[in-house]
Amino acid sequence: MKQIKAGIIGCGKLARTHADCIKQLDGMSLTAYCDVFEENAHRMLADYGGDYATSDIDKLLADETLDAIYITTLHDTHAEYCIRALEAGKHVLVEKPLAMSLEECMRIGEAVNRSGKKLFTAYKMRYFDMLWKAKELIPQPVMVTMQMMDDRWGEGLWVNDPVKGGGNVISQGCHSTDIMRFVAGSEPVEVYAAGGNYYQSSGVIDNLAAVFRFENGAAGNLIQGDSSCPTVTSKFFMQLFAENRSITISDRLTTLTYKENGKDPVVYKGSETGFLEENKAFLQCIVEDKPPMIDHIDGLYATLMVLQAIESLKSGKPEPIKAVVEQAMAKL
Repeated sequence: MKQIKAGIIGCGKLARTHADCIKQLDGMSLTAYCDVFEENAHRMLADYGGDYATSDIDKLLADETLDAIYITTLHDTHAEYCIRALEAGKHVLVEKPLAMSLEECMRIGEAVNRSGKKLFTAYKMRYFDMLWKAKELIPQPVMVTMQMMDDRWGEGLWVNDPVKGGGNVISQGCHSTDIMRFVAGSEPVEVYAAGGNYYQSSGVIDNLAAVFRFENGAAGNLIQGDSSCPTVTSKFFMQLFAENRSITISDRLTTLTYKENGKDPVVYKGSETGFLEENKAFLQCIVEDKPPMIDHIDGLYATLMVLQAIESLKSGKPEPIKAVVEQAMAKL
């Protein structure tokens, strides 16, 4: 089997997490590192091995030995780097969110279509084993609730910058919306939301509550923000409901309690997986020339669900999602 050679743009904590995963894969190796602070790239080269470290993105994009590029940079750079990497003939794994706007997501989609290369959106929570167990136990829920509440994010964090990161609701809310869509098994039609900027000085939306209507009739409820991390439910908390059945997933989505009316509850224990699994899946889609398990359309929906929720809290009325995607896709 051909050894897939990869480079990475953005040599921070997430880059090292992916590098640790790649070390465990047969068939892929990291050979090039790029960061605006070149010393970060050199540190990764020293720690993980490879051919070179640089601050010049063009060097990676022009490197004909590289098959794939990992993009683990600030959120507002994702669209540019994805498009440039795809147009340079590289497969791409991009950290969440795919991009910061509908327009940027669509430009990435256009580049995917033009290039014929794979783009894998890194939503690691999609691989949590208790989410798959939930889909097995209640494949068609009528109600889905998702709560992701963190302790207050620091004022100086780059993710709280409205341009670079968008704040907690955008940065982490896309994880929540992606797994809501996953367990609902249907596309979101519209959203109605309330919330706002309560205390973050950057002006980002820091807490939000949203209700989604899915095409299959399921209803979804999202609570997202950074006012406080609850001790009982934990930061990640989800519930699914169907006739005479319910599921509660707590402990950062690692403990699932299944209740069927007339029977004793059953508890399943899982683990907080994801990074290694998504790297395996990225390698597999390249080697086997198959569609990525989580592609740019998935990235678009996860992003737009949050953006339209924010638009709804501003407009005070429900905002469409699926129709917006369909209209945008028709223009591709």
